[in-house]
Parts: sequence; structure tokens; C-alpha cells
Amino acid sequence: MSYQVLARKWRPQNFEEIIGQETVSLTLQNAIRSGRIAHAFLFSGVRGVGKTTTARVLAKALNCETGSTANPCSNCVSCQEISASNSLDVQEIDAASNTGVDNIRDLRENARYATARDRFKIFIIDEVHMLSNAAFNALLKILEEPPEHVKFILATTERHRIPVTIISRCQEFNFKPIPFTAILELLQKICRKEELEISDYSLRAVVSAAEGSMRDAQSLLDQITAMSGTKVLDDDVRALLGVVDDELISAMIDILLRRDMKALLQRFQEPINAGVDPQNLCRRMIRYIRNLLVCKVAGWDDHLLQLPDTDREILLKQAKELTEPDLIRFYDVLSQTQNELRWHANPYLHLEMTFMKLIELARLPTLERVIERLESGSVRAKTEEIPSAKIQELFEKPSKEAVPEETSEESKPASEGSLHSQLIAAVQKESIPLSVSLQQARATNASEGKLVIVFPNSEKFHAQLVQSEENQTRLADLCYKLTGSRLQIEVQLEASGTEDSPPEDPMEDPKVKAFIERFPGKVIVERKPEE
Repeated sequence: MSYQVLARKWRPQNFEEIIGQETVSLTLQNAIRSGRIAHAFLFSGVRGVGKTTTARVLAKALNCETGSTANPCSNCVSCQEISASNSLDVQEIDAASNTGVDNIRDLRENARYATARDRFKIFIIDEVHMLSNAAFNALLKILEEPPEHVKFILATTERHRIPVTIISRCQEFNFKPIPFTAILELLQKICRKEELEISDYSLRAVVSAAEGSMRDAQSLLDQITAMSGTKVLDDDVRALLGVVDDELISAMIDILLRRDMKALLQRFQEPINAGVDPQNLCRRMIRYIRNLLVCKVAGWDDHLLQLPDTDREILLKQAKELTEPDLIRFYDVLSQTQNELRWHANPYLHLEMTFMKLIELARLPTLERVIERLESGSVRAKTEEIPSAKIQELFEKPSKEAVPEETSEESKPASEGSLHSQLIAAVQKESIPLSVSLQQARATNASEGKLVIVFPNSEKFHAQLVQSEENQTRLADLCYKLTGSRLQIEVQLEASGTEDSPPEDPMEDPKVKAFIERFPGKVIVERKPEE
């Protein structure tokens, strides 16, 4: 006999063998015992959690030769044919390859005829969400008023794609992901029966990779044994599944706690060199952060953590050094990164930068600490250390004449380090027009609680822009952030005079001179003819 994969060989044959869906099994069994059997069922849930298997068991229970029973015998001809998928009265239809309205019309025509042998004619439509709108409309009528001998069992992984008119005519059951421990216990049983030597670490890695899917877990175990044989090595499991070692994750968390960026970069090279999938590494880090949060909130709880006792000391120690807000921030950043990795051109680089960001997040004070410092006045005391005279000195904008004529490209004007330049830079992040207007100011002086901004008489437009109430408030807030003092903003215009009047010779105009210095060229003056 040819080899049969574990997922088929260990497929449940009755309700008691279905793992992780006890509520669904109990409801269906009670419905059969009481004779309250619906004409249509909708099974929804993620892949590999038992939807099609439960549909087959339900079909066996309805058509078993011993009568409609909650415990099918699995020995009669009807049960065996259903298990082998060759029963004339139980038809499994793949909606992904039978999406058209003609396929559903054939189904409706077939449903009109009596059964060949069994009690009910049962149609199991897998991935029903793949049907077209016309096909759903054709299915709607027979679902509403089916013949007494017909039962429908619809299965889907995407319930939201099914019309509500179809859902409302079915008895719906939601299949949940199978618990970690339930999958682990069954895999341990399978390994004993199949005489496979595999460590608890490798089995747990398989279960984690399956993410609640029993079929995925059994398929992965099949793949591992095909590579390693009956004696499975941990290194083979790591290589095949791209498993991230727990010690690596723990070490990276320790580095985050030490805030050592260099060590983090060096340690991050290990999974890169090993060819670990960056999404897998990110998922593993998210899971580890979740476990740390559980330890922080509830302590070591075997039911919540599902981890070996050897990890207890390390997790509790790390959780003690992190706050709950820290862990929540880590989780949010990593979750966002996980969604972005699938589209990023360089996922390793993106994940590396995310880990660098986590180090910076660990340095942020808690909101409670910030409020405490504000209430105690420690922040205010620190920011008010700058005296008024020093504020005036820092805000003074050096004149252009103070800058040496021969200035190398590497050197900087004196004004670039002043608070005037810092204010313009801060304004530029919020309002480019306001920053442009500030750059037209002739002088900026701070005295007696005022910040006086002086504009040439020719720059009235920029002066009016700065003088608006909105911009005055914005400048006052930014000054407070820079100096710790709340300054009143006052805008002034220089008195009209010869300084503002353009000279007869354009080459003597300071603005023209500054332009020529930056963009060397020849000035051509076009004069209007005298009237």
C-alpha cells in the first residue's frame, strides 16, 4: 500500500476524535439525538481546524446504517464510503473549481432526485465563498426550500465574502483555532504510534509554526520526518522551519535592557546569516513580548504561558526590569513592523531599524513620571535656568557685516548656532511660510519678557504674516520650548529712510551684493526711458 500522509491517516472518524471543537461537536450530537437537524449548515474558520472533517462525520452520523446517530459506527458500507469520499449520496464539491451558475444549476437538478441508498442526499460545498454572485443567487432558492431528503453543509475560511441571504438560511458554527496544548498532545501520540524519536523542543516548534491548525502541524511533522527519518534532530527542525532559537530572542531582550546598539546589531547578524525569515523572527519577538507582559501582570502561569519551567527564571527577571507601558509600546511597534515586512524592499534592514527603535522606546519616561516631575516643578526649574540677559544674547541675530568675507564652504556663519536659527528651524517644521517670513527680519531681540522682531519697511507683507494671532501664539510656544520662558511677540517695522530706499546704483544695494556673492554673474540694468 502507498504511503498515506499523517493528516489523512489520523483524520477523526467520529465526534469524540475531533480536537479543539468540543462545542460544535456537542451541539451537533444533541441536535441528532433530539431530531432537530437543520437542512443547511455553515462551518466557518481558519484553515486546518476541522471544518471538512466535521462535515464528513456529520454526514456519516446522518446516513449510518444503524440510524441517524450521534456516534456513527464507521464500519457499515455507508460510513466507509463517506470516509473514502466515494459515496453516491454524499457529494463533496470544491467551489473554487466550480464557481459558475451552471454548476449550481446542475446541483439543483441533482438534488431533485431521490437518494441511491442512504437516508439523506448530502452536499458538502468546500470554500463556498469562491462562488460567483450568480451562483449564490442560484443556490439561494434551494437553500430556502430544499427537498426533505437533502442536506447542505457549507465550509469557508472567509465568512465575510458570503452573502447574508445565504448565512441567514444556515445554522452557523464558528470553528476556532485549536489550542496549543491540544495539538501538542496529539502530535506526541502520533509520534509514539509512528515510532518517531523527536524532542519536546522540536514538537513545540512544529506546533508554534502551525498557528492553531492541526492539519498544518501534521503536514510539518510529515515534512520533518521526510528529511530526518524516524530520528528527528533539533538542528534539522530549525533549518527546515526557520525556527528562531529562544536563546537568541532572550539575548536580544537583554541587549535592549542594556540599551547597547552595537551589541544588538552584532547579534542581529546571526539570524540573517542563518537565513531566518524576518517575518518569522518578528512574530517570535512579538510572542516573547507577550509572554513578558503576562509575567509582568499575572506572574508565571503555566496555563497562560505554555512554556517549559526552564524559561521561568529568565522571563521573570526580564519582566521585572520592564514596565507595562514599555512592553505595550514594544508590541505596537513590532505588530506594525510585521505588517510592513511583507511589502518592504529590504525586510532585514527594516526589522533591524525597528530593533534600534525599541532601544530608544525603552528610554522614554512613563507618563506618570512626567506628570510627577511637572507637579514637583523640576522641569520648570531646569528650563528657567536661562537668565533674561542670556536669552537676549542668544536671540540676537548677527549682522551680515559680522561675517568674514572670506568664508570657506566648511565653515558656518555665527548665526547658525544661535537661538534665532533654532527658532527658524523649529518653525519650519510647522509652517514653511512663517519660517520664510522670519528670515526676512532685520533683527530679533529679546528683552523685558518680549521678543521683538524688526522688519525692513519694504517687508510689510512678511511683518503682517508674523503679526497674525495664530503665528504669534505659535512663536510664543516655540520660544517657551527653546528657553523655558514665555515671551510676548512684538513685530516692528523700521522707519522709512535712505536705508530702505534703493540706491541709485543697483550694485550698491545690499541685497544685490548678497545675491552676487552667492550666484556670481553679470548684472544688466534696464532703465525706462524718461517721459
